[in-house]
Amino acid sequence: MSPARLLLLLLLPLLSSFLLRPASAVLCHPEDKEVLLRIKSALNNPYLLASWNPDTDCCYWYCLKCDRKTHRVISLFFLASDLPGQFPSAISDLTYLQDLTLHKLSNFSGPIPESLTKLKYLNFLRLDWLNLTGPIPSFLGQLKNLTYLNLSFNKFTGGIPTSLSTIPGLGYVGLDRNQLTGKIPACLANLKGNNLYLILSHNGLSGELPATFAGVNFGRLDLSRNMLQGDASLLFGRSKSTSIVDISRNQFEFDLSKVEFNESLTSLDMNHNKIYGSIPKAMAGLELQFLNVSYNRLCGEIPVGGRLQSFDASVYIHNRCLCGAPLPSCK
Repeated sequence: MSPARLLLLLLLPLLSSFLLRPASAVLCHPEDKEVLLRIKSALNNPYLLASWNPDTDCCYWYCLKCDRKTHRVISLFFLASDLPGQFPSAISDLTYLQDLTLHKLSNFSGPIPESLTKLKYLNFLRLDWLNLTGPIPSFLGQLKNLTYLNLSFNKFTGGIPTSLSTIPGLGYVGLDRNQLTGKIPACLANLKGNNLYLILSHNGLSGELPATFAGVNFGRLDLSRNMLQGDASLLFGRSKSTSIVDISRNQFEFDLSKVEFNESLTSLDMNHNKIYGSIPKAMAGLELQFLNVSYNRLCGEIPVGGRLQSFDASVYIHNRCLCGAPLPSCK
């Protein structure tokens, strides 16, 4: 037998297996492929999507991921590009999508389309560093499987929609660096996600904190650089497990000496408020990695011990009469 014939006999089973393999085991779902090509066309066939060739298996295209078993598109991500245009409504036809990330698309604009509510399996929604405008739509509350929502670094206006509190597993809410106004809705205390992160910094939010926040165990809470006022001591408590709190650059006014802190607190930023009283001695027992209480109305000696003397004077300056290391000695 010739070497060529022998090679053919050895390869025949392999070729047969490949030729007889069901199309569904090789190719992505044809409906998803059609939708993806519509998205590409809506964005004027950008270079970012050059791999989206209709003659190839779309599960191998860049910027997306298919489920290994069903071959449906479950993840779509456009990152750091000058991708032009508005939010393509066709994205909403990728009905098995679980993860949608549009990040740092400097020429991306417009509102979030209501058709997004068709994505019933969506659990991760990141639309940040874009130029999205209008109010944060209340229809986002229909995305009941969301666990992560990041709409930061946009141009959203208006208030925070109360509908977000109806999403049962939502654990990360990032609405920072927008142009949001009004009060923080009390119903956000109903968020039940694990290790809850609520990031609302760099907006124009005003009024007092909801009393309901006294019962919330945030993992991380950032309310910095707003126009919030009143008593923020309700955020703290010995029984809580919060690790990071930033309420800096607001108009909060309360007696710090009466506040009880939880032992898990590692980062506390309160600078530029109207907080008065003294620093509680119990703070010396905290394993703080970051602290800033500058530009307030605090008085008295800085407690000795723990990490309080490991910070430089800048974290204590511009108070009414704080003294003791690392500030000058008390008189």
